[in-house]
Amino acid sequence: MLKQLFRTLIALCALISFTACSSDSDAPEAQTSLQLQLKVVPEDLQVKEYKHLTVSFKELNTGFTTTQELKNTNTLSITLPSGTYHIVAEGNIAYADGSGTTEAKVGGVQNGVVINGSTAAKTVELSLKSGNSDLILEEIFFTGTKTPQGAMYFGDQYFKITNNTDQVLYADGMLIIQSSFMTNEKQDYSPNIMGSTLSAGAIIRIPGTGKTYPVQPGESIIIAEDAINHKEFNPASVNLSTANFQIFKEDSDDIDNPSVPKMINVFEKMVIHTQGYYAYALARMPQGMTNEALITQNLYTYTYNLSFGGEVYPMDGTAVKIPNEWITDAVNLSVQDSFQWLVTSPSLDMGWTSVTAFDGDKNRFGKAVRRKVIGKTLDGKNIFKDSNNSTADFEHGVKPSLFN
Repeated sequence: MLKQLFRTLIALCALISFTACSSDSDAPEAQTSLQLQLKVVPEDLQVKEYKHLTVSFKELNTGFTTTQELKNTNTLSITLPSGTYHIVAEGNIAYADGSGTTEAKVGGVQNGVVINGSTAAKTVELSLKSGNSDLILEEIFFTGTKTPQGAMYFGDQYFKITNNTDQVLYADGMLIIQSSFMTNEKQDYSPNIMGSTLSAGAIIRIPGTGKTYPVQPGESIIIAEDAINHKEFNPASVNLSTANFQIFKEDSDDIDNPSVPKMINVFEKMVIHTQGYYAYALARMPQGMTNEALITQNLYTYTYNLSFGGEVYPMDGTAVKIPNEWITDAVNLSVQDSFQWLVTSPSLDMGWTSVTAFDGDKNRFGKAVRRKVIGKTLDGKNIFKDSNNSTADFEHGVKPSLFN
């Protein structure tokens, strides 16, 4: 009798457990009715028509994705599973300018957007996208290498800048900019000018008088950290003694190759971080502007609050603001597990690229980021992808093209 009662109790417990599990698994997924507004910045831009917009949502925990198309409107009503989302919006608008109405491409991105509750209202800012008909950053080798003894070696970093057009372009006067802000450290900088400018922490400039350094269609120039044969010091490195330009810091114990032209140091020292963490951009100043005028006319002083150990410390800093319309190309770099935000306007770069998945990865050395090849010209030159989205445009963690 006791054995029969025991068996009955076990069966009842199993039934209760099964019922409870079934009830949990069949519970309806929480849903949120979202009202989304797409807002063009700066606010004084007079939008005449939102012609066509595409909005993509990706929930960061489940991977759920959906895309919505909008025509002649900048508002969207949609019901989504509650969660944390990556939102990308892009499309075409018409706006008023001094000569009438102009059509333009716009784009915006927000990461880590929490959408929960029965209803929610969010805004995504859109910025004008500039079409590129100038030099681009084809490849950035920032990680450096390791010696056979296991020591870090980073004098062999370089930028590869390429003419991705069918016209001869001139490198003279081109600025290479390193962002002031870091992609792995988000702060509430004030005033916030990111929608219209890039905050530069270091700037170097290609010399020349205007037509000194032509770059043929499909051809590239190399800007080396140190323009020497690094193989003589590290067999795992590369020969950069024939680079087109070298980054030379006059007031430091730097290496000088007399046969390679020096970049002009415009603002601060450019120190290329071996894990990324910054954005890099190419820009052209207005004709006739001097380096001194660039700094005095565009100096940017910002403040923010640094939280550390439960305490808040008021901080400030100085950068040079580069108008977005001067910038011909921009690439956000980071590390996958520590990325926090884009430090450029989405109009310049709607994504980011990396070499490694986590901070301090010792396998990062000897790897680069490089644009994807999408075709060939009639004379066999590579055509590189350039959609102003580094996530889509770049191969990450690849062998640098200059390495044998």
